[in-house]
Amino acid sequence: MSKVEQLNRTIEEVWRERYVVPLYQRNFAWTEDQIGQLLQDLYDHSPNGYLGKGECDNYYLGSLVLLQRRDGIWEVIDGQQRLTALHIICRYLGILSSPRITYDSRPSVERFLDGLFNSLSWDTFKSECQRRIDGKIARLTESLDIVESYEIQTGEIKSSITLKGMSDGEKALLSEYIRNKVILVCTPLPEDTDVAAYFEIMNNRGEQLQAHEVIKALLMSDLGTSQRYIFSTVWDACSQMDIPIQKTLSKLRNKGLFGEQFDGLNLEIIDNVDFVGSSIKNEYTIDRILDSGFTYDNHDAEDMKEETDTDLKSIIDFPNFLMHAMRLYAEAEKKMVNAVPLNADKMPVTKPEFISDSMDFIKALLRIRVLFDRYVVKIQGDADDEENDLKWRLQRPSKYEYNKNGNTYFRVGLVNTFSNGTSTDNDEREDINNRIVKLESMLQVTFKTPKYKEWLYSVLMWMYKETKDNINIEHDSLLRVIEQWSLNYYEMLQKKWDSESRPLLAAGTDTPRFLLNFIDYLYWLASKQEKSIVRFANKISDFQFRYYNSVEHHLPKSYKNTDVDMDSIGNLCLISRHKNSSLNDKGPEEKAKIEEGLQPKRLIMYRITRAKQHWGKVEIEEHQKDIEDLLDQIYNLLSV
Repeated sequence: MSKVEQLNRTIEEVWRERYVVPLYQRNFAWTEDQIGQLLQDLYDHSPNGYLGKGECDNYYLGSLVLLQRRDGIWEVIDGQQRLTALHIICRYLGILSSPRITYDSRPSVERFLDGLFNSLSWDTFKSECQRRIDGKIARLTESLDIVESYEIQTGEIKSSITLKGMSDGEKALLSEYIRNKVILVCTPLPEDTDVAAYFEIMNNRGEQLQAHEVIKALLMSDLGTSQRYIFSTVWDACSQMDIPIQKTLSKLRNKGLFGEQFDGLNLEIIDNVDFVGSSIKNEYTIDRILDSGFTYDNHDAEDMKEETDTDLKSIIDFPNFLMHAMRLYAEAEKKMVNAVPLNADKMPVTKPEFISDSMDFIKALLRIRVLFDRYVVKIQGDADDEENDLKWRLQRPSKYEYNKNGNTYFRVGLVNTFSNGTSTDNDEREDINNRIVKLESMLQVTFKTPKYKEWLYSVLMWMYKETKDNINIEHDSLLRVIEQWSLNYYEMLQKKWDSESRPLLAAGTDTPRFLLNFIDYLYWLASKQEKSIVRFANKISDFQFRYYNSVEHHLPKSYKNTDVDMDSIGNLCLISRHKNSSLNDKGPEEKAKIEEGLQPKRLIMYRITRAKQHWGKVEIEEHQKDIEDLLDQIYNLLSV
């Protein structure tokens, strides 16, 4: 057996050993982003998943760096966050029946790990941890809810699945795959290793080359000097997702790339501009880009210092945006459907066969990025925290003139995308701008992960096809396209649940987050109607969608009210996992004292509770009927 083979361990082999997390290691700190991505990766490669159809290969999950103590237990030097998360997942799936990890000198964590395996049920243990409110195990407590209820994107259809919602057969397939096909590379350190020195080396090591940087070098390899400079300039600008593209391409902007008012796009500039006489800073080759000391030059750094910065954040990172762009280009220009997965982890490391003309692709990438900046919502603030200010923005660039020291200068400003310059609160275009903001932010908080954003891909593809000659999109057309996608997704959920003989409106914590967010959007639309079409819609004021990812029973299940359907949609709302933990088992009257950061459905439930000083069977059934009435009005509310 080779040394490499000896280092590779299946998960079943990994759990034959015992591990300890030393005191100098921090507590478990993974959040939904990391745990959810781990679940997504495991599912993707399993027989159930997008990449696992047919014969499943081994999936290399990552590495563990270990140091064996004298008692034979392995001290985890690097990789403990992943190992702890995997430990909890394996417990949920029944792969583990006893704990294999301990934490040095941390009794709260030890009690958690013991309880994880000794409690009568997952729900019972979760409730016990939530009642305990111990900050030292806060992330571990949150992980219990994340593991069972994180919505894993299936990749094949516009749907998702949770571990809790899987059939026994699906769980068995996933468990078997994790046991025997998921590999950790276990690297043992020599007994005399200076752990402190090792950590210093690990912390000071350079970042690995990313796959999209390799793609860039490959696409530039056949270009001439001037084209290489242009390609690199545009690519680097497109990669800065949080900055308007007109700011990062100031040199080309000043040559007319974005038109007189900075809000257009003239791709002929790229074909006609000549940079041969410029100072060529970036001559990228595979050899140079692989040089560990290599860094990218920022062509427009000085120009950008003069621009007005924004604090808007993109809803997607560049590697995943690039996957969207490549898939779109392959389908729209080469008629190759689904040629690229919407997952940056699957980025090719060779030149894509559908890109025969690199300059044609870079122009397409730029056009897609301009459309994205103009018509896709961005976030301002923290959507995870209901106590912080938050705004979703849909804005386009606009030429802004100012005077300084007697001279006139121009900057890139931002105005609402569909503003006509004289809009008022009653202006139709401004109203639709706000409506698109609500709709896109609803989809973003539902499908938070940057991977598998099918809604975003559908919208970008439609816009790409609609804007061959210019980048102008009619506001009502864009609204119809996105609302149609949302309606299709809702109808798909109905069919899926009907086919499984499961009531969608009585699913308890298995209720899709999309449905609850969609109900909030419909309530908001109903509040805009002159004539009320559903009870309490007139109580709704403006609100912001947030990353609420935990389904809560307003009347807690711990009340054991046998004559009440606790899992009815009339008793459910979305809250943050943090709030779910802090409100766990509190009565409805206590919960209803909260007035800030409430989305429409939760707001209405709390107002009813405060008004009646009660929330029980009658209120739940009446609210259920309100939701059914609201959903019956779906075609009257949507612009489809």
